[in-house]
Amino acid sequence: MSPNRLDNLRTLRFANADTAFATAFVTLTTGVFLVGFVQHLGGRDLWIGLLSSIPSLMGLLQIPGAIWGRGFPSFKPFVLPGAVLWRVCYIPLVFLPLLPMSNELRLGLLAILVTVASAAATIPNSIYNDWLAEMVPDNSRGWFFGRRNAIATAVAAVIGIVGAVALDSMRATGREPLGFSLVFGIGMLCGLGSLVFFLMMRDVPRANPVKRNLKEGLEAIGAPFQDLAYRKVLIFLAVSTVGQAFAGNLFAAYARESLHLDFKILQGTAVFMAIGNVATAPLWGFLSDKYGNKPILTLAGYLIALNPLPWIISIPGRDTFNTVLLLGSHVLMGMFWCGVTLCQFNLMLSTANSDDRANYLAAGLTTTAVVGGVAPLLGATMMAALRNPFEPVVAYKIVFFTAVFLRIGAVFMLRPVDEPGSKKIQTALRDLSGVTPRGMRAMRSLSRTTDVAAREEAIQSVGEERITLAADEIIKALHDPLPRVRRQAAAAIANLRDPRATDELIHQLVEHPDLVEEEAIESLGTLGDPGAIPALLRTLESPRSLLRRASARALGRIGARTQGPETEAILPALVHAASDDNDPDLRRAALQALRVIGGAEGASAVVHALSDELPSVRIAAAEAVAELELHDAVPELRQALLDYDDEASAEVAYALGVVGTADDIPAILQEAKGSDSVITRRRCLLGVARLLGTEQQAYRLFLLEGMARDTALMDLLRPQLRRNQSVQAALKAYSNGDEQAALRALARAKPELRLLAEHPVPELFLVAAPAVA
Repeated sequence: MSPNRLDNLRTLRFANADTAFATAFVTLTTGVFLVGFVQHLGGRDLWIGLLSSIPSLMGLLQIPGAIWGRGFPSFKPFVLPGAVLWRVCYIPLVFLPLLPMSNELRLGLLAILVTVASAAATIPNSIYNDWLAEMVPDNSRGWFFGRRNAIATAVAAVIGIVGAVALDSMRATGREPLGFSLVFGIGMLCGLGSLVFFLMMRDVPRANPVKRNLKEGLEAIGAPFQDLAYRKVLIFLAVSTVGQAFAGNLFAAYARESLHLDFKILQGTAVFMAIGNVATAPLWGFLSDKYGNKPILTLAGYLIALNPLPWIISIPGRDTFNTVLLLGSHVLMGMFWCGVTLCQFNLMLSTANSDDRANYLAAGLTTTAVVGGVAPLLGATMMAALRNPFEPVVAYKIVFFTAVFLRIGAVFMLRPVDEPGSKKIQTALRDLSGVTPRGMRAMRSLSRTTDVAAREEAIQSVGEERITLAADEIIKALHDPLPRVRRQAAAAIANLRDPRATDELIHQLVEHPDLVEEEAIESLGTLGDPGAIPALLRTLESPRSLLRRASARALGRIGARTQGPETEAILPALVHAASDDNDPDLRRAALQALRVIGGAEGASAVVHALSDELPSVRIAAAEAVAELELHDAVPELRQALLDYDDEASAEVAYALGVVGTADDIPAILQEAKGSDSVITRRRCLLGVARLLGTEQQAYRLFLLEGMARDTALMDLLRPQLRRNQSVQAALKAYSNGDEQAALRALARAKPELRLLAEHPVPELFLVAAPAVA
């Protein structure tokens, strides 16, 4: 019986526990401690390179292992023997530091143990990863493997510190062999713990076991290499691994030989690296699931090219400087490596043929393993060759510089790779460049909180900060059972400019018309996609008045942005809505939309609305006349001033100032004189200023007050003050509070202003003064 999703989740938890203990086992029996043990036995660069390369070279066995394992009806029976043998091979390592034999013999025995153990672990490796991939959904691989890598990194850092403290304590008392034996012994206990959790994992039956004879097996081995698309992935993996593994364990060797760092400091770098890794693992997983592995791996690939730089600028003898530099920089190194490790593995999964995934994974893992075995040998060989012409410090740094350029060059090999569903690197960088601390806090809050007010605030912040990374969460919120959350999501999604936004909002209009709020319709107008026009035209007939008005505004915004056959239905619909006798607010919204769109087809509806009984409709019509400069509306404007006396008259007066003539100034000033508020009076006066060609200057003076306004007037009139006594008299009268006398004085300076002097209105001087200047 096949396990269900909950069974798989439980098994994956056991797998992560297995990984935690297995990582502790590997940390204490390989890596820095193995390098230290080799140096203790007198092994130099080539021994270090050899023992670093053996596990990688054994990666060749993954391909026959994948072919062999595909024939098993399930995964666990094939993986188990290798898992046991891998751990058993390291038991002699616990006693090797204490055995009474020559160093050369111990080094040889160590090489044999590492070789057999590596082979045992490598043969079932691709089947084990295929087992995990079978249980993890495609859209959650970034999330799962990101957490898995973070667990492994954190455990490696913590257990490494424990081992380093124990080893340094033993070394300080002259018991270094016992210290290595103790560290290796703790590692073996962790290895047994990992085996316990491995045995608790539930097996998964294979859907299609494939047993092959030798010929078929050989053909299957070549399948991934003959697949042109996957071959590009393999080439990238090979080149990338060269850059990643070229310096190999030489960083640790340099730290011990040239910088003379204690094991505690060396393992401390692993702790700080783990901090960066664990802190960013969820982010890298989220990014790889959202954008695909290729663009994120491109970014991370460039970043890891920076990792050797702190080692390069370290200075032997400057212990404090080196400690601070290396510990601090390893946080960033951990962040960068986390992205590369996760995306590189997931790239193999996403580009592999799902029907032969184990074999494809084996090809990818073998490529990285073999190249990862050869690369450190090349680095070690280069280091050995550079020791004669250079000091060891310089030789190490030349190797590190070489690794930098190899890593940069590897990124270019990612360009030909085609990953289905991945987005362009430019898209990812554009979205990431807009991320702010406030936006990140909002994203975390949105994904974690269940409080309604907090979710609303988080959605609002995401929209305001334009955090496109959160688009998936906002789209999900459009289907939230709480109306408040849906409204906020609809308002925010337009700011994110996600290409899916229009379709999601149209879905709301079409499938849930009774649940739609005006925020969703307004967002469609903001997005401006013509594809929304049919749905908006239907909503223009909605029984809900709020939606009708919102649809009119949205159609106006779309029509203003896009001209073409798809928008031809907008103007007739808006013209019809502008004459709807039953909904004055819809008439107003339609007129505003026609104003935004412009064009002769809507002009007649605008002019007709100047005689509407409702002030709000006439205001919208007058605004449209002014903005579109509809000179044919002059008779209707003049008549409206005669027929109505309300707040709309000020807007009508301004529109008359835009499209009328100087003969209309008395009527406009009469309206200004009868205005009850500063707003409407100034609107009329701006109409007069428009006829005089001084609207901008008058508007600026309206905005100023007190001494700032007086100073602006003096600066404006200064050229005239020196040669025109009437202007001097006008300014003096204005400063004394006699605006009528000031206007008469300006009329003497400029006779065209007599009409203004004959119809004095408060603040009219601010319109007349710029005309004189």
